[in-house]
Amino acid sequence: MTAPPLRVVFIWHFHQPWYPTFDGAPPALPWVRLHALKDYYDLPALLTEEPRVHHTANLVPALLDQIDVLARGGSDAFLEIARTPATEWDAAAVRFARGNFFSVHPRILERLPRLADLRSRVEAGEVLGASDLTDLVVLFHLAWSGPTLLRDPLLVHLRKRGKGFTESEKNALLDHQAAFLGKVIPAWKSAFASGIVEAATSPYHHPILPLLLDSSAGRDARPDLPVPVPRFSHPDDARSQLFLGLATFERHFGFRPRGMWPPEGALSEGTLALLGESGVSWTASDEAVLLQSLTAGKRDFGEGDRARTVFRPWRLSGVPSPDIFFRDRVLSDRIGFSYATWNPADAAADFVARLLSIRAAAPEAELVVPVILDGENAWESYPDNGAPFLRALAAALAARSELEVVTPSEALARLTVPPGHLERVVAGSWVEGTLATWVGAAPKNKAWSLLHDAREALGGEIAAAPLVSPADVLAGEASPTVTKAAIAKAALFAAEASDWFWWLGDDHSSAHDLVFDALFRRHLAAAYRALDRPVPPGLLEPVDPVHAPLIESPQLPLGPRVDGEPGDAGWGGAGRIQGGSRGTMQRSAGLVKELLFGASASGDVLFLRAEPEGDVSTFHGRTLRVEFLTGRGETPLATEVPLSPGVTGEGELKVALGQVLDVRLPCPPGAHAAIAFRISILDANRRLMETIPEDGWVRFRPPGPSSSPGSARRAAQTPA
Repeated sequence: MTAPPLRVVFIWHFHQPWYPTFDGAPPALPWVRLHALKDYYDLPALLTEEPRVHHTANLVPALLDQIDVLARGGSDAFLEIARTPATEWDAAAVRFARGNFFSVHPRILERLPRLADLRSRVEAGEVLGASDLTDLVVLFHLAWSGPTLLRDPLLVHLRKRGKGFTESEKNALLDHQAAFLGKVIPAWKSAFASGIVEAATSPYHHPILPLLLDSSAGRDARPDLPVPVPRFSHPDDARSQLFLGLATFERHFGFRPRGMWPPEGALSEGTLALLGESGVSWTASDEAVLLQSLTAGKRDFGEGDRARTVFRPWRLSGVPSPDIFFRDRVLSDRIGFSYATWNPADAAADFVARLLSIRAAAPEAELVVPVILDGENAWESYPDNGAPFLRALAAALAARSELEVVTPSEALARLTVPPGHLERVVAGSWVEGTLATWVGAAPKNKAWSLLHDAREALGGEIAAAPLVSPADVLAGEASPTVTKAAIAKAALFAAEASDWFWWLGDDHSSAHDLVFDALFRRHLAAAYRALDRPVPPGLLEPVDPVHAPLIESPQLPLGPRVDGEPGDAGWGGAGRIQGGSRGTMQRSAGLVKELLFGASASGDVLFLRAEPEGDVSTFHGRTLRVEFLTGRGETPLATEVPLSPGVTGEGELKVALGQVLDVRLPCPPGAHAAIAFRISILDANRRLMETIPEDGWVRFRPPGPSSSPGSARRAAQTPA
C-alpha cells in the first residue's frame, strides 16, 4: 500500500500595531515603513518563484491600512527628522538620531562599514558633525532597503560611495523609497492572483480574542495566574474587530479570505464560535493548545501518536467551528530562530529530513504538518534577507515526490478523512500554550484595568456609534459616519491590540518599551478626549513603573532666591530630572537641559529652576505651564505664565528669567504632603514644545525642616 503524501502548510504572518495617534502627531515608530521597504514588497515575489510550493500569507488589516497611508504620503517621527537638513537639527534631533538611527541588525551593520564606524564613535562619546549625521540618515535607510530597492541605480551608487552623501542625495533616496511604498499592496494582489499564495487575515488591531471575551481566560491553562479585577468582558468588541478586519481586507483586495490566524494563535471555545459565526473556514494555533485540550498536559505521546494527533485538522464540537490547524513548534522555530546561521542548503536538508522523520513515525496516516511563524522579523538575521534560504527550501521540498506543499484550503479539500473533533479547547496561544504573555503580570493587569475603566466610562456613548477604521479617522474627511463617538470607538479599539500588553512586564523588552506603553495610554486618552471627557490621571503616567523617568528626589527643603542667576545658592539638596526627549512620542525642542525642583519646608510652595540646553533666549516668548495632579480621577490643575526677560509675577507666584529660569509658585491646597507635578513649554502659537517628564509626573514628599538627607531620600521614594 502506497503511503499518502505528507502535506506541508506554510503560514507566514505579517503584523504591526496601529502606530499613528488620534491627535495628529506622526507615528512614533517607523517599522511599518521600514519593513515595507525591506520585506513586504520582495516576499510575495519570492514566495511565488516555485509554483510547486504553495504558501499562505496572513496580513493584519491595521498593517495594510498603515501601508496605504504611507503610500499616500504619510510620514513618521523618524522620517520627519530624516527629511530635515542635519545643519538645522537642534540638540533634541541630534540625540534622537544618535539613539535611533543605529536600529539595524548586526548582520546588516557588518555590510555598511561607515555605519559601523559611526556607531563606534557614538559609543565612544564623540560628537558627530552635520556631514556625519547626514551619512547616518542615508546609511540607516540603505540598511532598511530590500533586494529590489537595492538594485535601483541610485541605491547602487550610494552604496558604492559609502559615505560623504549630500542633502540632495539623501532626499532623492527618501523620495525613491516613498514612491516604492505604493507598490507593496499591488505586489500582494499579484501573489494572491497567482494561486500559489493563499490569503488570510486577522481581526483589525490584532487583539487577543480570548481575553477580549473574558480577561479571566488566562486561568484556563494557568489556574494560578493573577487576573485583572474587575474583569474585562466585551464580546461585542471582539465581534467588531473581526468584522472590521474582514471588511478592511476586502476593501484592499476585493475578496474575503477563507482563513484567519487568530492574533498570537490565541484560541478559546468562545473565540472559535465567534470565528465560525463570522464565516471563517479555517484557523490555526500551536500544538501545545491542542495537546493540553486533549490531555490537560498529563500524557506523553510517542512520535507516532504525536504525528497522528497533531498533524491533522480539528474542529470544536457543539459550535460552528472552523477547521483548526496546529503548528509544529520545532519546525516553525527552526526557521524563526535557528537556520539563519546555517548554510542554506544544509538548513533545507535538515528541514526535509525532519519532515521525513514525521512521515516515518506514522507511515499509514494522512498527515498535514503546519509551519507557522512571523513573516518579517526572522529575515533580519538571515544573509540577503532570507532569500537564499527560502529558495533552497523551496527547491528541496519540490524535489521530493512524497511531499506536497499546499495551502490550508488545499489541504482541507484533499482530505479523505474528516477532521478530528475536540470536546473542549483550553484557552492558550503559541507562547507556551498559555495567555500569560498578555495577562497576569501586574503591569499587564493594570493595563486591562485601564481599558476596562475606559470601556465602562465611554461604553454608553460608543455602543451605537458607527464602526470606522482609524484610517478613516486619520483621513479627516467629512463623513456622517466619522462622529465623535465613532472616533472614540476607533481609538479604544486601537488600545485593545495585543502589542501593548506584550511589551509590558519583564518577559519581553525592547529599546522602545516606553513608546509602546505611551501609545497604549495615548489611544485610550484619545477616546476620552473625542467625547470631551476628562482624561483620567492614570493615563498620564507609565503603566509599568520600570518605564518611569529617572528622577533624583529632593534631599532638603528649599528657600532659594528666585533671580534667574546661575549658581547653587539656596538650591543645594534640590531634586533633579534631565530634560530632552527620551523616546519618540514627541520631538522635544530640547529647550531644557535639566530641571531642578523642590518645596518649602511647609510643602506649600514649589520651586523650579530650568537650565537651558543652549542659549537662554530660546525661552523668550514661550509660555511655561505647570500642572499639579491633585487626586484620583480629577483633572490636573494648571498654572501658565509667559516667559520674558527679567522678574515678573505677584504674590507667591514669581518668575525670573535671566541666565536660567527660576520659578516660585504656590502648591494646590492639600498637596503639601505629596506633590505630583510636570512642566510644559509652549511656543507663541500655544503648541507643545517640550514636557518634563516626557511621560508621567514628578512625584515627591517634601522633606520637612528637620529631615536629614537620608530620611528625605527615603520619604521621597515613597509613592505619592
